[in-house]
Amino acid sequence: MAAASGGAPVPPATETAASWSSLPSDLVRRIADCFLDTNDVDWYMDLRAVCHSWRSATDDPWKNPFDGRFHPREWIILDDRVSQTDDRRVFVNTGTGRFLRKKLPLLRRYYVVAITFGGFFVLADRSPPHAARVLNPFTGELVRFAAPVPRDAGVAVFFFSGDTPHNLTLLCDSSRKYYTAVPDSKHFDAQSLDEFIYNYMRKAVVGGVYANGGGWASVVCSTMLDNLCELTEMLQVEFVKFFSGDPFRHTSDIRCFLVDFGGQAMFITKAPGRVGVLGIEPENQKLVPMETIGKYAIFIGHHRCLVLDAGKFPSVEANCVYYTLQIGRFAGIGKHNIGDGTDDRVCDTLDFVEQNKEFVLDTARPFTIIQVLCSYTINLRGSELA
Repeated sequence: MAAASGGAPVPPATETAASWSSLPSDLVRRIADCFLDTNDVDWYMDLRAVCHSWRSATDDPWKNPFDGRFHPREWIILDDRVSQTDDRRVFVNTGTGRFLRKKLPLLRRYYVVAITFGGFFVLADRSPPHAARVLNPFTGELVRFAAPVPRDAGVAVFFFSGDTPHNLTLLCDSSRKYYTAVPDSKHFDAQSLDEFIYNYMRKAVVGGVYANGGGWASVVCSTMLDNLCELTEMLQVEFVKFFSGDPFRHTSDIRCFLVDFGGQAMFITKAPGRVGVLGIEPENQKLVPMETIGKYAIFIGHHRCLVLDAGKFPSVEANCVYYTLQIGRFAGIGKHNIGDGTDDRVCDTLDFVEQNKEFVLDTARPFTIIQVLCSYTINLRGSELA
C-alpha cells in the first residue's frame, strides 16, 4: 500500500470503489436530491447507474413517470446549426449555468417536431402516419401517442393535469390552429383561433406560462385581457403587431412576451426606444412596472424570451434585459438596465446577419455567452416533418 505525501496510506483503487457502494442510503439520497433540486436529472441517472445499492436507495423515475422531479424544467436546447448534429444537442441549465452536450441516439429514428419549454422533445415517427412521441431526454422515457402529428405543427407544450397526465398541445402557425391529444387519442382535436388570440396563446406556450400556470385559463381571463388593452393603448400599438407570431412581417420592432417567473406570469415588452418589464399586482390583478428582477437577467429576441440566473453566466449582468436590435438584414444586441433605465449596445459591431429568415452569428470570431443566448431567442427552428 502506497503512502501519501502526509504519510497516510492510500488504499488500492478496488478498495476505494468498494467503499463507495457501502455509503449509507440516507447520504446517497441526500446527494441525489441535490441533483434534482437543480434539475440535473442526467447526474441523478448517472448516480443511480453506479451500483445496485445506490439504485435501491433512490427513486426510480421509470416507476412514476408523472413525478415532476424527473421532468426537464430549467433547460434550454440550443438549436442553431453550430451546436447540433443528427443525435447530439447542447443543453443549458438556466438556473446553474451548466452547459451539457448530450448524445440522443433516439433522434435518428424520428423527426424532431418541437422542443417544449423546459426541454421535452416532441417527435414524429419517420414512417406514415407519423404518430407523435414525447421524449424526456434525461430519463429516456418515451410517451407514445396514437395520433399522427399535424404537418404544420411548430410549437408545443406537454403538461400534466388531473386525471389526464399526458396532455400534448401543438400550435400551427400557417393555419392558426391548436391541436390537443392524450396518448390514446386517435387524432388531435383541432380548434381555430383568430390571429390575436392565437399569437397570444403562442407566446404563453413559448414562455412556459401555459404549462406552469394551469393552462389556457391562466392567461385568458378577462382581467388579464383588460390589462393588455390598457398596455397596448399606452404604447400606441396594434394588438396584432404586439403579439405577432412572425416578427419579420413588421419592421417597427414591437414585441411582447409572457414568461413564467417564479410561478407568476411576467410581461416583457420591446417597443421602439423602450423596454418594459411588468408583473401582476396580487391585490388588484393590474399590470405594474417591476422595479427590479433581483439576481436575474432577461433575454428577449424575435421569437423567444428567456429568464436566467445572471450570477451563473460570466459577463451577464443581473437586473438587465438583453434584446436583439434589427437593422435591415443585420441585428445587434442591446442591454437595458432596469434599475436606472439606461440602454447600451453590448458590442459596437453587428452580431447577426439574416439568412433564409434566420439570424446567423458571425462565424469569423468566437461566440460570447451573451451572443449564444441571444441566438437562442432570435431564432426558432421549425419542424423537421414540415
